[in-house]
Amino acid sequence: MATETDLGTVLGTYSTENARRGRLAVVLLLAGAAVSAAGVAFWVAVDDGAGRLAGTAGDPLLLPSAVLGLGFGLLILGAAFGIWFLNRRGEVFELYDNGLRCTRAGRPVSVTWAEVERVDVRRGKDTALARWAGADLGYTIHCAGNRKITVTGLTRDARGLLRHVEAATGR
Repeated sequence: MATETDLGTVLGTYSTENARRGRLAVVLLLAGAAVSAAGVAFWVAVDDGAGRLAGTAGDPLLLPSAVLGLGFGLLILGAAFGIWFLNRRGEVFELYDNGLRCTRAGRPVSVTWAEVERVDVRRGKDTALARWAGADLGYTIHCAGNRKITVTGLTRDARGLLRHVEAATGR
């Protein structure tokens, strides 16, 4: 782990719009609850009426099951974004001459460029929804000692930070 004096002078600060993660978590949880409730009501209505229907071609509970699965999926995704929101409060990346510092929830992690082993870049779809959710770009900086620093599209100028990291590390 690098100290502040090892890193040199600050070249830039890149903050993350973590509040957007929180809003996305709330939207997903509310949508998941509504869709799940509708799925349960749909399931009960179809199951109750299924005994009175004469010879259906397929399983009458297939569509209610799909609706219920969609609702549960939204709930799980909302919970994941909520946990990510709580764990990454105050996420800020500081670019230095000789390294990078990532601060999350008041806990700083500093790495020098020599400690960076590789950078894995994941480019998502460039749509308005993907950009809003931060899924248009994501990359993980793998460091010595099995440490990782993950940057998403929610970080302001994440592409600029990526260019600096790739130029400094040659990876």
